[in-house]
Amino acid sequence: MADDKAPNPEESVSPAGSTPPMTSRQAAQRRLLAALLTADRLNGRLNKILSTSAGQERLFAFIQYTSHILHHLLASAPWVALQTRLSLLARLRSSSSSSPSASASTGKAAAPSTATQKPRLLALYSLMSEARYMLRLLDLPTLIAWGSATLKSPPADKTMYALTLLQVLANIIYQALENAAFLTTKGVIPEQFLKRWGGAAKVELWSTRAWLGHIVLQYFVLWRARELRKKAEIEGSSEEKQKELKAEVRAWKKSLVNNVCWTPLCLHWSFENGIGFPGSLVGVGSFMAGAWGFADLWASTA
Repeated sequence: MADDKAPNPEESVSPAGSTPPMTSRQAAQRRLLAALLTADRLNGRLNKILSTSAGQERLFAFIQYTSHILHHLLASAPWVALQTRLSLLARLRSSSSSSPSASASTGKAAAPSTATQKPRLLALYSLMSEARYMLRLLDLPTLIAWGSATLKSPPADKTMYALTLLQVLANIIYQALENAAFLTTKGVIPEQFLKRWGGAAKVELWSTRAWLGHIVLQYFVLWRARELRKKAEIEGSSEEKQKELKAEVRAWKKSLVNNVCWTPLCLHWSFENGIGFPGSLVGVGSFMAGAWGFADLWASTA
């Protein structure tokens, strides 16, 4: 009988080594720790991007074009109609469950949010644009170094060599004119200095035309690169060379997408009255031009 009353190890409350149930406080601490680790990883990736001027320029461009898209999206007729419908639904619900004063306060809370959101997004767009102008003030030495490196170590293909030199020249003209126009608008360079060329606005226009020249030349660069790659594929190559060719094809496609997206925008900006490109789509076109490159940049920080 005594044996029947002996404690059974299998029926013990908490076997040795078992984990006690997690309390709500411990669960909250774990969630907080996970959130902090995620934020730390995100900050590390942003830090890698911001560690170079090229990364800063791309991140600022991403913020600039995203804010432009959001501004016009929030101002679009479908979004305004949706907001109006949601506001009416909120008023109907509040009027059936609350006092009329609560309904009135609900309607008043929705109106200022849309009114203040648009200017703030445009202000962010303008701020990022100006920040990128300032970053590009330092690009001239880099462009001159590009030309110097091309002259010292020219490409084997003569056509590619000539196209590269023309692109270097177009970019130097573009950057020099943009810098002069920007510094004039900021009062660093006297306005009289650019008056003989039509003022800062005219100089900025010619700067954009030089950029358009680079874009047109890039189509020829892409065409020539494709011809040279075809020759290499016909001649055959090792497995390692094939991998290099695949990487070249991917870079070629990315450059083509970038060029195609910038072409209508540059054409529009190269004429005083434009070519009719919708202003509300400027952010979309600009975003598409750099989206692939920014995605690759972000992936490289993982």
